[in-house]
Amino acid sequence: MSSAVPTLFRLSRVSCTHCGGDIASDVQGEFCCQGCEAVHALLEQEDLSRYYDLRGTSAGVSVGNAFGENHRDHAWLEMAVADLRAARGLKRIDLDVQGLHCTGCVWLFEELFRRQPGGAEVVVNPSRGRLSITVPSDFDLEKYVSAIERFGYAFGPARKQAESTDLVWRMGVCIAIAMNAMIFGISTYVGLTEGRIFHFFQALTFSLTAVSVVVGGTVFFRSAWQAIRARVLHMDLPIALGIALAFTSSTYGYLMVRGGRSYFDTLDTFIALMLVGRFLQERVLAKNRARLLEDDGIDGLFARKVLGDAVKLVPVREIAANDRLLVNPGDLVPVDADLDVALDAAFSLDWISGESTPTTFSKGDAISAGAFSCNERAITVVARTDFAASPLLDLLRSTGIRNRDQARATTFWRNLTRYYVIGVLAIAASALAGWWIVTGDFVRSASVVTAILIVTCPCAFGIATPLAYELAQGGLRRAGLFVRTQGFLDRAATVRSVVFDKTGTLTTGALRIASDVPDLAPADEKALADMVARSSHPKSVALKDALVQKAARSGRAAPAFDDRADVREVLGLGLELQAAGAVYRLGSPRFAGAGAGDLVFTKDGAVLLDLHTDEALRPDAAREIQALREDGFEPWILSGDGGARVQKLAQAVNIPADHAVGDQSPEGKRSWVGAHPTALFVGDGINDGLVSEAAYASGTPAIDRPFMAARCDFYFTTPGLHPVRLALRVARHLRSTTTQTLWIAMAYNVLTVSLAMAGLMSPVVCAIVMPVSSLTTVLYVTRAFSRKHPVWTS
Repeated sequence: MSSAVPTLFRLSRVSCTHCGGDIASDVQGEFCCQGCEAVHALLEQEDLSRYYDLRGTSAGVSVGNAFGENHRDHAWLEMAVADLRAARGLKRIDLDVQGLHCTGCVWLFEELFRRQPGGAEVVVNPSRGRLSITVPSDFDLEKYVSAIERFGYAFGPARKQAESTDLVWRMGVCIAIAMNAMIFGISTYVGLTEGRIFHFFQALTFSLTAVSVVVGGTVFFRSAWQAIRARVLHMDLPIALGIALAFTSSTYGYLMVRGGRSYFDTLDTFIALMLVGRFLQERVLAKNRARLLEDDGIDGLFARKVLGDAVKLVPVREIAANDRLLVNPGDLVPVDADLDVALDAAFSLDWISGESTPTTFSKGDAISAGAFSCNERAITVVARTDFAASPLLDLLRSTGIRNRDQARATTFWRNLTRYYVIGVLAIAASALAGWWIVTGDFVRSASVVTAILIVTCPCAFGIATPLAYELAQGGLRRAGLFVRTQGFLDRAATVRSVVFDKTGTLTTGALRIASDVPDLAPADEKALADMVARSSHPKSVALKDALVQKAARSGRAAPAFDDRADVREVLGLGLELQAAGAVYRLGSPRFAGAGAGDLVFTKDGAVLLDLHTDEALRPDAAREIQALREDGFEPWILSGDGGARVQKLAQAVNIPADHAVGDQSPEGKRSWVGAHPTALFVGDGINDGLVSEAAYASGTPAIDRPFMAARCDFYFTTPGLHPVRLALRVARHLRSTTTQTLWIAMAYNVLTVSLAMAGLMSPVVCAIVMPVSSLTTVLYVTRAFSRKHPVWTS
C-alpha cells in the first residue's frame, strides 16, 4: 500500500481552538465540531478560560458533534445522593470520570468545586480517571455533576480498578540488578581473573542474576506457560526459553567449571530490557482504557418501579412482567413495554434500529427494549416480560473476548515463534554435538552452547517490537484514536474490508436541512425562530442550526430566539404558534400543510418553507471512503435502518449499492461479519454489541456508551473518520517496520552465532554486541515512527 495520498485527501493542519486537533479541510471556522465550539463558548462565558493556559500546548480531546445528547443513565447518581443525605457530618464520595487528560481538566474540576458552597475537599486523579470529594450531607451533588458534564465530561460510580504496579516494581528491581551486574562485570573484563575479590564478584553476580530471573523472568515464564496450555505459540515463549537456557548454561559453567565463562551480566541486561519492552507494550493500552468509564453491563442498569404512590429505584434484573415503570426524560426502557399514558409519547430507537428520528407512540403501543425517552416529562409504561426475556440481556452480555486478546498472537507471529524456537534449539544442539565430537571436551562444548543461547536471545522481539507498538499507539492517540486491545494492530494489518454502521457512525446521528433555507419576511422569520427555540426535536434543531448558519454566511446577526413564545407542540406532528393575528405551523405535511418535503412551515395554511431533511454526514465521510478504496480496502455499510435510507446514504458516499446492506437485526449483522473473516466493523449502537465482538476487528465513536467501547478494539473521539483509515495504514506500516527489524536481528544472529560456533564469542564481546544490536533496532524503530514520517503526515 502506498504511503502517499493525493493532496485532495489530506487534512489541513489548521487546529481547533478548543481541543487543538486538526480541522478537516472541508470544515469552516475555528472549531473541529459543534461540541468544541459550545464548550469553548461556555468556558469564555463563565470566566474559565484559564483552562487553556494550564493545558498548555498539549492537545485536548474533541468533544464531538453529539455533545449535549442525553443518553446517559444517571440512576446511579440518585442512589449516591440518597446515600449522601443519610450521612452524618462529612462524607467522602468517589466517582469515576471520563475525559480527564490534563492539568487544565484538574483545575476546572477544582474551580467548579470551589464555586459551589459547602464542599470541604476535592482530589482529582487524572491518570486513573477518579474524582474524590469530601462534602457535608446537604451538598448539591447533582448540581456539581451537571455543572462539569456541561463541558463534555461524563461521570459514573467508582468501578475502575487501580492500575497494577506489579510490572513496575519488577522492572525497577531488574534494572537495578543489571546496572550493578555490569559494574561487577567490568572488573573481569579488564583483567581480574582470580583472587577473593574475583570470586566474591562472581558469587554476587550469580546471586543477583538468580534474583533477576525469579523476579523478572517469571513474567515471561508465566505468560509462555499460559500460552502453551492454551495451545497458542506466543512471542513470550522464545524470550522465556532464552532466559531459562542462558541462566542454566551459565550456572553450569560457574558452578561446575573452574574459570568457566559466565554471561550473567548480559542476561541481567536482557531481562531488564525485556521488562521495559513489556511496560511500553502495556502502558498506552492501560491509559486508553482508563480514559473511559468502566463498563458494568447489565449490573449498572436501574429502573424506576411504581409501587402504589411511591417510586423505587431497582436493578433491571428485578423487573417482572406487568410491573409499572416510570421513565424519565433520557431514560432507557429496559424491557419491551406498553405505553400507559393517555397522551402520545416520543422515543428514540437509534440504538436499536439506527433510525435517527424519534418515533411517536400512543397509549397501548408496544415500545421496544432499548428505546430512549425523548419526552419533556416522565411517562409510565407497563413491562410486557420479565427482564430475563429482554433482548437487552443478549445485547449487553459480553463474552470478554476483546479483553483476552493478546499481542503478536496472529498466524504470522505464531509461525515466527515456532521457527525461531526450533531454529535456535537446532543450532545449539548442532554446536554441542559438533564441538563434543571434534574436541571431546564437554565443558568447552557447553560454553559454546551458552554463548549461542545468549546471543540469540530475541532482543528485537522484546524491546524494539514493543517500542514500535508503543510509538504506533501513541501516534494514534494523538490523532484521536485510542487502542484498547493488545492484538488489534496485528489483526488490522490484514484487514481487507471496512464495514460501517450508518446512524452515528457514517453520520453524526443528527439531522440537517438538505438545502439552503429561502429568505423570509422579518416577522415570519421571527416566528420561525421562536418555534424552533421551543423544541428539542431533531428536525427543529436542524432548522435552528440552518438559520444560524445562514445568518453567519450573510454577515448579519442570528435570529433572536424567544423561548418565552407561546408555542404549542402536537406530539408526533409539529409545532403551532399564534402571533400577530396569524397561525404558524411547523411540522409534517399532514399537520402543517401540503408540501413535497418532510418539514413544512406555513402561515395561515400558506406554505412559506418546504424543506427536506436528511442525516448529517461526518465531515470527511465521503473523502475517507474514497481514500480507503484507493488504499486497497473494500468499504461497506451494514445497518439496521431501512434499505431505502441505507441506499441513499451509500449513494452520498459513493459506496456501490451491492455493498450497502440494510434491514439487519443484531443477529443478522453478526452472521454477516462471520461470512467476512477479515472485516473491520465500526458501529455505535446497542444493536452493534454482538457484531463488534464477533468481527475480526472493531471500533466505535460511541465513547458515551461504555458497553460499546468495552466490546471493541479501539474508540475514536474525532468528528471525522480519518483516524480509522490512519489506524489501518499505521498497522501495515507497523508490520513492515517489525519485519525489517527482524531482518536486522537475523543479520546480527548470523554474525554472532557464527562467532559463537567458531568458539570466538566471549562474555566481553557478547556484552558489546548485544547492546549494539538492541540500540540499532531501537533507533530504526524510532525513526520509522517519527512524527515527520509520511505515515502520519500523508
